Formats: sequence, structure tokens, C-alpha cells
Amino acid sequence: MSVQQDQPTSPAPESDGQPHATPAEAPTPTDELETLRGELAEIEHKADEYLRLAQRTQADFINFRRRVEEERAQQARDAGLSVLQRLFPILDDFDRALSNASEAERQSGWGQGVLLVERNLRGLLAAEGVEQIEADGAEFDPRLHEALGSAPSTSVAEGHVLHVVRQGYRKGDRVLRPTQVMVAKRAS
Repeated sequence: MSVQQDQPTSPAPESDGQPHATPAEAPTPTDELETLRGELAEIEHKADEYLRLAQRTQADFINFRRRVEEERAQQARDAGLSVLQRLFPILDDFDRALSNASEAERQSGWGQGVLLVERNLRGLLAAEGVEQIEADGAEFDPRLHEALGSAPSTSVAEGHVLHVVRQGYRKGDRVLRPTQVMVAKRAS
């Protein structure tokens, strides 16, 4: 008696030697095309996303570079203004010295030398665009003036500058140092 063993049966080979594929397993060209279109759309979406990211990054960098350049320019301007502001107390000293000098002292060689240095210093400030803030008799403006007090006056209108205590300076629209003033009030 012979015993037969169970052996799996394989599909019968076709004439080309390949097993038969069932219709459910074989992808159709339409299915492959749809799969490829889906993959292409996904890749295009990612590419667009990366392009937008690159463009935003480039714009951010351009803005950053512009901000840094503006800050550097502003720092250079501020450094120059700082040096100019340090000259103001020297001008104050010249004003005090010249206002306390007699006419004979002003006409002496020493007095003429002091006047020349003071004139050169004011010329340097003018060349840098620094100008005095005119205040005598002007209406008090808190953006330009610093009120140290008030005093009654019959000759100057109320709320106007009666007397300049310390000269102020500006460069263009920027106040470098406000003018310290006494403001007139109505005489009682």
C-alpha cells in the first residue's frame, strides 16, 4: 500500500511558465495612473510648502539685514550726537566767562583768544547742523524748554519765556538739550 502525502498544489503554469494572477490582484493602468497622480499632487504640495518657507525665510533675512543696517546708522548718529552734547557745558563756560569779563578784558589779547575759541566751537557745531533753540520771549514749549520756575512780569506775556538760564540746542527736529528757562506769569 502506498501512502500519499498532501502536497500543496500550485497553479498550473501558463505557456510562458508564470502562474496565473487573479483579476483582483492585477493593478489596472487606471489604478496605477491614479496612484501616481496622488503621489505627484502630494509632492507638488510639499514643493509649494517648501517654496513658501524659503520665500518667507528670504524675506525675513532681508528685513533683518535692513534693520541691522538702520540700527548701525542710528548708533553712528547717536555716537556723534553724544560727542556734540559733551561740548555744550564748554560753551556754557565760555558764555559765563565772557559775560563776566569787562570790556577791557575782552579787548585784551587773552580776551580776543577766548572769543576766537568760542567762535570756532560754535562754528564746529553749526557745521554739524547744531543750532541754538531761540527762547527769549517765545511761548513756552515743553518740547523745547525746561521750566525752572516762574516769575511775575509786566513786559513779557504770561506763559512766555522771561529769561534763559541755560541755552538749549537742537539738530534738525531733534532736541539735544532743552533750554532751561524762567517763565513769565501775570504780575499781581
